[in-house]
Amino acid sequence: MTTTDLGMPLPAAVSPAAAERPTMPLKVWLCDLTYTQQAVSAETMPQAVAGLATYAATIMDFKRIPRIFKFPQDLAHALETRGAPDVIGFSHYIWNAHLSIGFARVIKEKFPGTTVVMGGPHYPLLRADQVSFWYERLAGAVDFYVDGEGEIAFADLLLHLNSKPGGTVRDTIPGVHSLCPDRREVFTPRPRDRIRDLADVPSPYTAGLLDPFFERGGVPTITTTRGCPFACTFCTEGQHYFSRVARRPRAEIEDELHYIGQKMAPLVQAGTARNELLITDSNFGMFPQDKHTCQTLAVCQQVYGWPRVVNVTTGKNQRERVLDAVFQVPGAISLSGSVQSLDTDVLAAVARKNISAEKMMEIALQSAQAGTPSYSEVILALPDDSKKKHVDSLQGLMDARFDRLNMFQLTLLPSSEMYAPAYRKRWGLGTRWRVIPRCFGRYTVLGREVRAAELDEVCVELPNLSYEEYRECRVMDLLVASLYNGGVFGALLAVLRAHNVSPMTWLEECLGQPHGESLARVLNEFLQETDTQLWDDRQDLMRFATAHVDRYIGGELGNNLLYTYRMRMISEALENLAAVAVRAALAVLRRAGAATGTSSLVARLVREGAAYHRLKLSQVFTTEPPAVLRQTAYFDIDLLLEDARTGAESPDIRRYRLPERMKRTFVLTDQQRSTLRTYMGEMGSTAAGLGWLLTKVRMPDIVRQVRMTAVGSGSSDAEPSRTDAVTP
Repeated sequence: MTTTDLGMPLPAAVSPAAAERPTMPLKVWLCDLTYTQQAVSAETMPQAVAGLATYAATIMDFKRIPRIFKFPQDLAHALETRGAPDVIGFSHYIWNAHLSIGFARVIKEKFPGTTVVMGGPHYPLLRADQVSFWYERLAGAVDFYVDGEGEIAFADLLLHLNSKPGGTVRDTIPGVHSLCPDRREVFTPRPRDRIRDLADVPSPYTAGLLDPFFERGGVPTITTTRGCPFACTFCTEGQHYFSRVARRPRAEIEDELHYIGQKMAPLVQAGTARNELLITDSNFGMFPQDKHTCQTLAVCQQVYGWPRVVNVTTGKNQRERVLDAVFQVPGAISLSGSVQSLDTDVLAAVARKNISAEKMMEIALQSAQAGTPSYSEVILALPDDSKKKHVDSLQGLMDARFDRLNMFQLTLLPSSEMYAPAYRKRWGLGTRWRVIPRCFGRYTVLGREVRAAELDEVCVELPNLSYEEYRECRVMDLLVASLYNGGVFGALLAVLRAHNVSPMTWLEECLGQPHGESLARVLNEFLQETDTQLWDDRQDLMRFATAHVDRYIGGELGNNLLYTYRMRMISEALENLAAVAVRAALAVLRRAGAATGTSSLVARLVREGAAYHRLKLSQVFTTEPPAVLRQTAYFDIDLLLEDARTGAESPDIRRYRLPERMKRTFVLTDQQRSTLRTYMGEMGSTAAGLGWLLTKVRMPDIVRQVRMTAVGSGSSDAEPSRTDAVTP
């Protein structure tokens, strides 16, 4: 068994026979770089590039097993102390494209004999675009680009390089693109056939290649299937190449999860790692073996206390099978009912089909009844979109009772059908450029400074969506994130739904209410940053971003606005936010004939419910030591929220009135403090870091817990509170 420089074995060969296997003397490094200076941008394990090594080891014997790099400073140190390898490969995603090219260019200049290979989905589909991509970005830095799946193509490339030392490898390897020596032509041979059985790619975890990354805070990442049968024009996997789904063996997935669990258990216990798993499948749960994966996850939870949260996109079809799978690990997997839009014309424009509204409501309710969170996704400014269609999609998903709506802007990916000039022209896509949050930095490598930033191209105008309407949609998206998602004001939602008032009606009323000084300031600054983030010219923005990279690292520029301003809404403007929520709720309830006066039971419940949530959210990012807050209770908010979870809210408010008033205390537990410290330690305490934190941790894990006691009873842990108010 051959070992790496760190003493980690690669898997034994499966074929051909050991005596027939070629020896690979080339020193190979594989890099999945991520930015690290503001925070670790891509916190996941470098599983994909490590898989290149485990596959290659099944058909050749490495004299020196490939080294895996994720952090730029580690690669820079290795180059300084060990020199360059014979072959170095870089992953090439939208979040690390320019970082990888920046390092590659320095390496190629300092060590021209090193072969630089790049691969990943951030590569155009059309040959004409591929040629300009080479001349504009890759020339002088990259020797070969692997288009499509990388394992077999990269292994073949290594064998060719080894058999032709100093020779030319041009257009002979399927899926491996290159620039001809005189730079007059780009070789784009036929595509590489997809891998039919993922058993051919042994686990890099059980091979030990990823062991160093556990201690570095990496989030374990696994793949159980690869490919997607859907053809969405905005997605990389929408192309026909990825339409067939390949699977990994059940036993290998089970072994891999137990291996990871053993590594994660002491780290989670010590509070030095996030209690998470990422599964990269596009449609998890649609296939019969996914249930077994979830059963294995349930065993891992019992044995290792990991994973608390499983981040994965569940399947769009086979909903009963999906439900059966995720219910094996209640609460760990959020059930997705991602639609991107509910408008039939928009869906036709992007070649997407959704399940019916009735089915979506059924999914959300079944999920709630099983204690499993649910979410959906909406993309703003898809072809044929408009402000009304966007708002109607949000309303439809709220009325279907999804717990959380993730709202995205349409990004044009080079490897998607939508990127093509003809597609843009047909649908009138008006785009601008922005810096991707957390994807910027500067590093010193081989005596040279590499400054890099990643950009994405977003659609902000359409024939039926002006830029001003785009801005208005973004404000609504912020309100959804701040007032609706995660049940932030769940008691108000329950009262509204009990009286047949849509949450969207309430949110639109919130827009028209006086906002108060703090909330008005936050909303105004959100719109200002929305404007200043967007640039007309890609090169102008790249020059600005690299020249001012320290301002981005420091958090002054380049933040995810929805994440950052959601955090600011509930930290800087919580009092104003709660007041607006109450006034808007009472206004729409009065119009529905439910709240006839300020002293009505409905009005009193709305006020108490808003105060309940405000106190739970109070000092949400303070770990040491948050004050204990109190509230006099006249209603059973917990019963109201439980009824809402099952869709059984009662319009008869007397059901929720307590027989006698009680006292609530709002406290942060030791476990919640530990969770906050772990996440804040990784993501930082800046506005950008805390906004990002809110997307990774579940609100019940960090907001105050509520304890009920009789009025007059003592409480040994209680401290004087700044408020005993019922109304915000």
